[in-house]
Amino acid sequence: MQAGLSVRQLVEDLGPAFVRLAVDGPAADRPLTGVCLYDPTAPDEIEPGCVVLGIGVAPGSALDGFGRRAATAGANAVAVKGLTGPPECPVPVLEVNAGAPWMHVAAVLRERLLDHARSQVRHTSESDDLFALANAISLIVRAPVTIEDRSSAVLAWSAGQEETDEARVATILGRAVDDRWLGTLRARGVFRQLHTSPGPVYVDPVAPGMLPRVAVAVRAGTDVLGYVWAAVSGPLSEPQESDLMRLVPLAAVHLINARTSTTHARRKRREAVAALLGGGVIAPEAAVDLRLGTGPLCVLAAGARDAGTPADTDACAAAALQRFADRLDLYLGAVHTGAVTSPGDSEVYAVLTWPRRQPDEALASSQALARDFLSRASVEGEYVIAVGGPVLSPARLVTARAQADAMLRVLRDEPAGRAVGTLEDTVLPLLLRQLTDSSAALGLPETTGSLRRLEERDGPDGVLVETLSAYVRASCVAEAAAEALHVHVNTIRYRLRRIRQLSGLDFADAEAMLLLHLQLRMRVLRRRDGIDAHDKPVARS
Repeated sequence: MQAGLSVRQLVEDLGPAFVRLAVDGPAADRPLTGVCLYDPTAPDEIEPGCVVLGIGVAPGSALDGFGRRAATAGANAVAVKGLTGPPECPVPVLEVNAGAPWMHVAAVLRERLLDHARSQVRHTSESDDLFALANAISLIVRAPVTIEDRSSAVLAWSAGQEETDEARVATILGRAVDDRWLGTLRARGVFRQLHTSPGPVYVDPVAPGMLPRVAVAVRAGTDVLGYVWAAVSGPLSEPQESDLMRLVPLAAVHLINARTSTTHARRKRREAVAALLGGGVIAPEAAVDLRLGTGPLCVLAAGARDAGTPADTDACAAAALQRFADRLDLYLGAVHTGAVTSPGDSEVYAVLTWPRRQPDEALASSQALARDFLSRASVEGEYVIAVGGPVLSPARLVTARAQADAMLRVLRDEPAGRAVGTLEDTVLPLLLRQLTDSSAALGLPETTGSLRRLEERDGPDGVLVETLSAYVRASCVAEAAAEALHVHVNTIRYRLRRIRQLSGLDFADAEAMLLLHLQLRMRVLRRRDGIDAHDKPVARS
């Protein structure tokens, strides 16, 4: 088998409009093994022989340190954006077109490496049934088997999984390995061992009650495409290992054929989804290409509850978002084949069409599907999904996407709130959020009228302001406010009289109370956003 694609060949294939070789070196002629996203919190996870995408790495000292860490880990190249001059770096440096999103860069590089690997592999079997192959391997090793891709998404499994452990069953049901077990395996260096070992690796149980595992990397040349995992009672015998290694190349052929043939179509499909959700002149053409059919449509906007740093500027966020997007895509491919997905900067979108359903049925089905995915993907509490729509035509998907975006922001405002939201159950906080944004855009003061006068006398965090806020939250019931503040109800009544004297607030004036309530609620949102009354960042502990 010929060597993998080198750095120099990769640059020549993709052309200077996309990438150029800014720093040459001996490693530019070495074969690349894959593409890695750089995680500054875990530099040891850089895989030998790969090209490392320096997302957010700026030229200068940051690039120098990044290059040294990559060289120490055995990387063959690094990729960055925005170079202003020839950098100093111990490994070859690829300068990527600044206008290309990092997600697109990773996909293009990965696809090119896989195309090259496919051209080097000769077909050794006509069978493309990965499940049959899993069963064949299972008979050899006498243990239940899964075949997984490089991101640990489950592609096929053998019979007999009921004889394993709960972790394996959960993996099959969720179509992906739980993040907890993946973290333990990475910490133990299991994946590093798999990528460097030519044969099977025995893995001790990662938790009580779990069986040991035997795993082997599935390769095309030097490129790791995925893994075969067997839940075993003990190490394999030498004949079993030998027979297993004779079947592993069949898995490689299948994975290469499947991924190469679908990558281009999948990318085109995601681009069509993005065009459809963005509206504009090409949206109708995108709707035709996607063949969404008739019936109500809903838009899912999914993302991490803690949005943190945008995924297009942070490697950790990018890697997590890509893994989440892959899981959602795999899940929808199994349970809702008409769905289409498209990743954004810090969220993932999915368009669901429901033929022969009424709008309320489509909404309920979309909501149930979102809940089921979060429970099966083992990310409950970490991710949230907003359901926009339903709408009755593809032309209205722009509106459904805007609704989903707004609701996703509301869900992220609730640190321990619901995981799935619709307009029906988020309309009040959504309206408050929109009102807060509009008032800030108009430069309106945070408080006016009676609340402003009270704060001038008592301070924005004074006892009387706190009492008034608790009283309003308690639906103007003094006893409930007293219980919330852990004071006697007569103390509340005294403070309310003082509030009336200092601010002139008329508790019987419905409009004055409505304005007060809105200002108090909007102030919470503004402070959560880190903006005080003078549009300055609020100090955080």
